Amino acid sequence: MAEHDDPAEAALRLEAALERIAQHAHKSTTSGPQPNPAAAENARITARLDALIAQLRAALGAAAGP
Repeated sequence: MAEHDDPAEAALRLEAALERIAQHAHKSTTSGPQPNPAAAENARITARLDALIAQLRAALGAAAGP
């Protein structure tokens, strides 16, 4: 984040990046007819990213205020 970046805009960019990573990890666990040996690890990564995205959304909601 550059010094002039708005924290809310930076957080939105971070959320978008995490969302893309989670989607990629999920896609790699479900694509193709062959079992993927990394599927279990990808599922753990996807779950962790989903939790981080939820935390980020909660923080953005709290920062926005009522």
